Amino acid sequence: MSSFFYAQKKILKILKTVSFVFLLFILAAATIINPVAIQRVPAKQCYTHASSFPSIKKIIQSLFHKPESKKSDLEPVSVYVGGNPLGFTFDLDGVLVVAISNDDVENLKEGDIIKKLCGQDVKGVDDIAKILDSVIDKSQMQDLVIVRNNDEQAARIKPVYDEIAERYKLGIWIRDSAAGVGTLTYIRKDNMRFGALGHPVCDIDTGSIMPISEGNIFKCNVVGLKKGAKKKPGELKGLFLRNGSKLGSLDKNNTCGVFGKFEEKQLDFINGEEMEVASKYDVKSGKAVIRCTIDGYEPRDYEIEIVKTYFQSNSETKSMFIRVTDKELLEKTGGIIQGMSGSPIIQNGKLVGAVTHVFVSDPTKGYGIFAENMINK
Repeated sequence: MSSFFYAQKKILKILKTVSFVFLLFILAAATIINPVAIQRVPAKQCYTHASSFPSIKKIIQSLFHKPESKKSDLEPVSVYVGGNPLGFTFDLDGVLVVAISNDDVENLKEGDIIKKLCGQDVKGVDDIAKILDSVIDKSQMQDLVIVRNNDEQAARIKPVYDEIAERYKLGIWIRDSAAGVGTLTYIRKDNMRFGALGHPVCDIDTGSIMPISEGNIFKCNVVGLKKGAKKKPGELKGLFLRNGSKLGSLDKNNTCGVFGKFEEKQLDFINGEEMEVASKYDVKSGKAVIRCTIDGYEPRDYEIEIVKTYFQSNSETKSMFIRVTDKELLEKTGGIIQGMSGSPIIQNGKLVGAVTHVFVSDPTKGYGIFAENMINK
């Protein structure tokens, strides 16, 4: 009997060794095709990260992770599906520190949000100058209240005298607003709440998620595009007027996109198809479509393949690996291009997600976010 158990242990040891060698071979092949991630963004515009193939770490985690209990938190919800281009503008909740040229600072970094200066609220860039002008002793360290990673902290800065302007300044570069173009994903039927982009709007210089004070969305026309190619991300070119037709208001910018309230009287412009939102566990590998606009403002459906889903990804915006298969879309755009972020992904008559990223090394491939993740945010 002991010899039987010894033989069993020997066989198991051999099988483990063979499996480990095979895994190393797979990982080595993955590193060969792993593209380089870059960021390409215009000044003061919404942008899309150009992404990479799943890293070795993520592949290992997906092979060895503990199975997740397949229970969804999603309540039944119906939406009007988008695909329409949007123009948006918003003011920040405070001012964003873009760069620091002042050496006399304490606990102040690029990417911080300044909420108060000398005990007074800071709503925009103009407030900084007004508050500083009212300070009696401007040459001393001044108190700041900042927000960093959602944590409110104290900081200090010593103003510097600008001889050209003949006044004291903080010696930092700041920003208080942003504007850009993206794609509407959905509008909830029950409360007119909408979601778009599928990823956050981040500052082009610091990469920080920009906190919204208030903002608006507008009708937008796609007036041209730049076709994507290997290592050359493409781009939709949209045009909208800040004083044009307002579609709704923005109030949230988080890891899963931008969100707000859509004006019900503008629903005719969207003309969105009513559809149920699928649980992330209902999303399957296989055929699907993305609904997007590459000319004018009328969206169309284009064929894609959902290659793989990721339920335990560290990034909520990379829930599924997708590949464009539609010949017409490939001919016109080369695949996924900037401005298509938020394009709804539809499978089996349900909204399952939205496009979020494109692979720089291959624009026919990219990532999508589960619609459930957006709804829950």
